[in-house]
Amino acid sequence: MGEGHNTAARNIRDAILAERPGAAEVLVADPYTRTNPIVNRLMQSGYTMAINRYPRAWKVVFEILSRKGVVEGMGPMLAQLTAAVRGLVAEFRPDVIVSTYPVFSFLNAKIRKANPVMKIPFFTVITDSTQINSAWYRCPCDGSIVSDEHTANVLRNDGVPLEKIHVLGFPVGLEFEALHPVRAAHPWRILYFPSGSSSRAITTLRLLSGLDGVVVDVVTGRRRAAHEAIAATGLPRAGTLTGWTDKMPTLMADHHLFIGKAGGATVQEAIAAQIPFLVSHVVPGQEEGNIAFIEQTGIGSLASNSPEQIFQKVKGAFANQGAIWHAWKKNLSALEKPSASRIIARFVLDQIHG
Repeated sequence: MGEGHNTAARNIRDAILAERPGAAEVLVADPYTRTNPIVNRLMQSGYTMAINRYPRAWKVVFEILSRKGVVEGMGPMLAQLTAAVRGLVAEFRPDVIVSTYPVFSFLNAKIRKANPVMKIPFFTVITDSTQINSAWYRCPCDGSIVSDEHTANVLRNDGVPLEKIHVLGFPVGLEFEALHPVRAAHPWRILYFPSGSSSRAITTLRLLSGLDGVVVDVVTGRRRAAHEAIAATGLPRAGTLTGWTDKMPTLMADHHLFIGKAGGATVQEAIAAQIPFLVSHVVPGQEEGNIAFIEQTGIGSLASNSPEQIFQKVKGAFANQGAIWHAWKKNLSALEKPSASRIIARFVLDQIHG
């Protein structure tokens, strides 16, 4: 449901085309949208509402989907989606298939069983980290591509064959290869991507406005209501308020600290841009693993209890000439993989000729 799945798919496409200009054809398709766009939009709206307003309810759904047999038993409910995937494969006739969403490995297995001719190499790119839903790898495929060793260990410990686990990094955009991350300098610049309620974001901004030598730039994305509510208060007092933008890579590289929710793609983009991460909102389930990864690798911190906690974490990070910030920054340098999309693209292309 999150945009990270689509972002990962598009980045892999761009990397394949960059690696084989004029010699490769890539189709990026969302079968959910092709099957029933109206229902799909309603599902996405429901997902967005759940993670922002009813996160505990979403955690229950997440845990149910992780149980063995649940997704496997949804065959009759997914008949239309299965037919759409089968039609896409028959129409495009791919040499290799890469999925960035867990349910498609189940559908592909069903299609393969019914039609052995369609046994096309099929790989899954897991867009979450460290603590992941077993639906990502429960259904056998030709291989799982993961971003880091933490995630690879989850698969190994759950019995996935070693030869089917490929630690290649997360497919961030190619533009990250040319970025020059900001170094310590005053004023400290924060990039804030608010989630949760608008009132919580406003309280957070008011508190951060009291910090000397700190500028907060806010990006609300497609959350129009939040954008209007923040704008009505005149916040941020030192900084900018932006809605949707396609300049996130550059914005990340130009700031010292990112504050937002720990979506799989967002965390990996922050790593590529070398910007420490404060998690201001927890989506139980898939994002808990991303938060664990942030804290285990020492590249940021969880600060989701309250706006006051965010304020204290920011204040602490920049205290003593930014001692904590410098530590986070140093740890980020060990994780940086801005060319992961190219690495994945080369791997995928190799499967065609292998």
